[in-house]
Amino acid sequence: MAVVGSRIESDSYVGTVRFIGSVPNTKGEWVGIEWDDCNRGKHDGTKDGVRYFSCKHPTGGSFVRPHKINHGISICDAIKERYTEQGSVVSTEETNLFIVVEGGLKKVETVGMEKVQKQFENLHQLKQAAMRDQLISSAGEKDLLLSLTPKLVELDISKNLLPSWKVVYEIANQLPQLKILNLSENHLSLSENLREYVPAFSSLHTLILNKCKLTWNEVIASSVMWPHVQDLHLSSNSISEICPAPDNVFDELEFLNLSGNPIKNWDQMKSFSTLPKLTTLLLNECNLSEMNIHSDEFRKLENISLAGNKFQKLQVFNELNKLPALINLTIRKNPVQDLEDEATMREIIIAKIGRLEMLNRTAVEPAERTGSELDYLRKFGLEWKDSGGDQDPAKNNPSETFIKNHPRFMEIVQEYGAPADTQIVKKSSALKGNLIELTIEAPVNPNFKPVKRRLPLSMTIGNLKLFLQKLTKTEIRKQRLVYVSRNDHEHVVELERDYETLHDVSIEPQDIIQVLEGQPSWRYRREQRAIQAHLKAKKLMESVK
Repeated sequence: MAVVGSRIESDSYVGTVRFIGSVPNTKGEWVGIEWDDCNRGKHDGTKDGVRYFSCKHPTGGSFVRPHKINHGISICDAIKERYTEQGSVVSTEETNLFIVVEGGLKKVETVGMEKVQKQFENLHQLKQAAMRDQLISSAGEKDLLLSLTPKLVELDISKNLLPSWKVVYEIANQLPQLKILNLSENHLSLSENLREYVPAFSSLHTLILNKCKLTWNEVIASSVMWPHVQDLHLSSNSISEICPAPDNVFDELEFLNLSGNPIKNWDQMKSFSTLPKLTTLLLNECNLSEMNIHSDEFRKLENISLAGNKFQKLQVFNELNKLPALINLTIRKNPVQDLEDEATMREIIIAKIGRLEMLNRTAVEPAERTGSELDYLRKFGLEWKDSGGDQDPAKNNPSETFIKNHPRFMEIVQEYGAPADTQIVKKSSALKGNLIELTIEAPVNPNFKPVKRRLPLSMTIGNLKLFLQKLTKTEIRKQRLVYVSRNDHEHVVELERDYETLHDVSIEPQDIIQVLEGQPSWRYRREQRAIQAHLKAKKLMESVK
């Protein structure tokens, strides 16, 4: 029987009961539903000028006859239906399911769940139950769940018809060993006296509440029930304004996922900056564009993910370097990463964040860090010199603006020494896309005489190697390319990255390109090893998926 606030299903649509009663000029009883999918409705709870209930969306509501409503089933019936031979087959999806039973982890290939059902005629051994989208709406008969599955450790009851935290409590209270609970895609109303529910969640360490349309105030209100939770997933909710939590709330929290929420302002994160155990923070696709971190904040934070945000300036990496424990960063699909090619941006991030050990799921090896920091000195060396920097320590006094933009530059100088003028990348005054005349020399081939050629600045080093192979009769594998400045023959730059253009390496008209004999530099070999490691890790991740 429907009651106001209960969750129902009708013709494959799910909604919440908002009204039960008669409607003038019609016969019989009607049930007013606010649908999760507003396209299913016809109005906002108002009919013929009379308001019967309210909806958040103007077309979110409609009236349905009681006999067309499915009120769902109890979790006990759903488990018996799914995991015993007496129950009917619920799913025909073919997949691999990992089930935890006494003695370890079992991999079960499922075809319509028949094999799983045979494995679990005795539900007493069941430790993990996947009950997503089973129309569960209640806990069922008192203590029946406890007698059926006393050893249940992990429970997924996402996307069901659970109406309230009271019903969740009635389920959890029968599962004394419950550690992992997935309640995603349920719309749970709050109940009174929530602190009385604490014992039911005393063993819970992982709680998943994704896509539950929660506000932060609702999260705070419900958090009193599960004070020992360590991993909390709140992605894709309605969290925008985050106020500080009461004292001792979230003190045990180690992992927090707020991805997909419209947070926008980093200052909202300050509420978590003093949590004593927080090590992992996921903030993907939160519309964040700026970051301001104080050195005394997030003292334990080791892992942060910021993919799909709106960061536009390199300053974000300076701020991340203030996190004293940060070793693992995921940051993809942000506008700032369009400022450079992928390989160069990776080097900049590594150089700017001194303790980073993992970037975008690829390890930062010591050799890669060394190369990245040396390239950072080279890339920004001219800016350093122009701001007052000097190789002479007594004269080395870069401006405050430079230090603000490159706070690790002087630290890197202390490690490797100041970059020499010949190592600094000089900015090209020529326009990208123009043809420039260059002198080609090939000491590797004694029979080759220097020639002048007009080359486009857009030519890549890889294409330049092909061109020089034909011109100088030198195989690519035997080439070692450098360019020498026409104004300063001590200014020699290795041309070793095939993806870079002549414009990228700041070559000037009348400069000299030399084809030398020898092996590629250690930096080039390091980059190739890093690329191969990245491809291997990517292939491994794809195989796991």
